[in-house]
Amino acid sequence: MPHPLTYLLLPLLLFSCSQKPKSESEAVATKPKAQLSVRNAHSMAWNSNDGRVYLFGGANEKQVLADLWVYEKGSWQSLEVEPGPQPRTFAAFTYDPSNDWFILFGGSKVLFGSAANANNMLNDTWQLKNGKWEQIETTNAPTPRAEAVAVYNPKSERTVLFGGYTIQGDQYIKLGDTWEFYDNDWHLASESGPSERHGVAMAYDPQQQAVVLFGGSTVDKQYGESQGETWVWGNGAWQKLDIEQPPGVFNAAMVYDLKNRELIRFGGWNGETRIDETWVFQDGGWKMLELETRPAARNHATMVYDRKRQVAVLFGGHDGKRVFGDIWEYADGKWVQVSEVEPLERVRNGH
Repeated sequence: MPHPLTYLLLPLLLFSCSQKPKSESEAVATKPKAQLSVRNAHSMAWNSNDGRVYLFGGANEKQVLADLWVYEKGSWQSLEVEPGPQPRTFAAFTYDPSNDWFILFGGSKVLFGSAANANNMLNDTWQLKNGKWEQIETTNAPTPRAEAVAVYNPKSERTVLFGGYTIQGDQYIKLGDTWEFYDNDWHLASESGPSERHGVAMAYDPQQQAVVLFGGSTVDKQYGESQGETWVWGNGAWQKLDIEQPPGVFNAAMVYDLKNRELIRFGGWNGETRIDETWVFQDGGWKMLELETRPAARNHATMVYDRKRQVAVLFGGHDGKRVFGDIWEYADGKWVQVSEVEPLERVRNGH
């Protein structure tokens, strides 16, 4: 006669034998694929080595981030990298093909802080190469700032950085200095040229073989002078172009369209409202395009020109209340919406 304990163990043994053994992959929970929803005050640059657009940081609807993404086939893919720069908004970010690395500088720890705090301003310099971040210990870094803009100048093989703002006490101070990054350090290149300002639009124009700057939030008028200003940086000096200038804007996005040999500028704040205007600079003058299909009015968006596919890629931004996550591409005078994402209302939590 079987031992009484056998009748107690038999159901357990039968249940155990009926379960299929799990493979190692089945035993480990699948990590959900990260998705990029909405973003503003982020940094973007195009890598001419691998032909892809990269995005770092910025803020979504509720917090400031330090994540890294790459744009491929109409969508964003998350990149897992070792810890690098801390979360920030409005960092200067550009790709240096001569060294095959990205350079990131400064920014702010917040988007719209509840009070002025000089400790929110950053002036650290990082390089991103082969999927790894490394902080560069510079000896002559620009003062801490946000909303400075950096552009790589292939003629001089230097990264050019201009302006931005910093905080002293409870005062926002606009900046007008120009720096160049080479030999693993920053070098003050000029303290003259455009007046102190931040949120300028800036891009390299191979036709002029110079960096072109437009607009910005100036000292004389908070959101740009009544008539905008167009400046070029070449041979170590700024020159203001004597042309008919369009209205000034702040925080517009601008790139150079290599195919059509023109600068493209979109959006920004004109002193009264956010705009959805598309402007081109060609043959020495600005022209606004009348386009039925276009992104919604916004600022704090970022645009990068993809030379491989010959399109300008615009992503994110906000309209004062909502943060955007839609992707638009511009080519040959037309905007095409690549992806549609429902805007999210920004959580006013002091970030």
